[in-house]
Amino acid sequence: MMHRPLAALLVAGFPALLGALKTKPAVDLLEESANPAQALDLLEENFLKKKENKKWNWKEASEESKTEWAIVLKRYVLADMTVYELSRKFGEALPTGSVPATADQRDSLEMADKKLARFRSSLERAVLDQNTSDATAGDMQKARKTNLLTTHEKRILAQEHKREQYGFFAVQASAQDVLEKATELLQALEDFAHAQPPKAQPSWSSIVEAPPTPKPTYLSMLNMSSPNATQAVNSTGHKNTTHNTTSAKPTITSLYDKFEEVSKTLHTDLGNFESMQSKAITSLLAMP
Repeated sequence: MMHRPLAALLVAGFPALLGALKTKPAVDLLEESANPAQALDLLEENFLKKKENKKWNWKEASEESKTEWAIVLKRYVLADMTVYELSRKFGEALPTGSVPATADQRDSLEMADKKLARFRSSLERAVLDQNTSDATAGDMQKARKTNLLTTHEKRILAQEHKREQYGFFAVQASAQDVLEKATELLQALEDFAHAQPPKAQPSWSSIVEAPPTPKPTYLSMLNMSSPNATQAVNSTGHKNTTHNTTSAKPTITSLYDKFEEVSKTLHTDLGNFESMQSKAITSLLAMP
């Protein structure tokens, strides 16, 4: 009997608590999530369910614009964090001279493979999230009874979405460069790790005594020094090695340097994308 007032109080207060959760901005809930990737998936799925016959007013439209931009940005933030981890694992897996890969290097290489897969997945999901954002922005511009946005409000929303698209394309291009260079570096490291050390083969000189080198005669020296003889030797290709050289294969070190270079570009473009989002939120909040 003594617990009934407390139970009644909890039942009475539950709707108010539920209402507070519903009115809390989705961006704040996203930032507070312990698992951002899972929160992004659930948030995007929730938006897709509400997409049909959406009733747009300025509050709903501006809030959803900010949230969907935040979803795309968060995908790239997670991808960028993976690049930092990937760089560390690549550094640990770099070979030291011609010494075969150690067990620790192989473990780091295995972790790098998993992180590269995670990075690729984040980029694919970012594209899907941007497609959703584009569809939402397009729906806000449609003329129908449930769209209560004014012409001025539609124009503001369209301008901010254009900025989002510009930042998205810049970050996505940089991220694709990172993906390409990381894939090349991973392949080179795997080739090195799985390569067998060459076995020393006995040379014929250790078994059979080399024949004595004939002493050069005046006639042979004269023939080699003549222009015709030099031309003949070059034409056979035995002495002229200029045309036999092939382009040098990129070294693991050069591939790692390229990966680090494009990674820095991604970090910079992501920082610009975040600044653009911050300005967009300020612009949207400035509207009455």
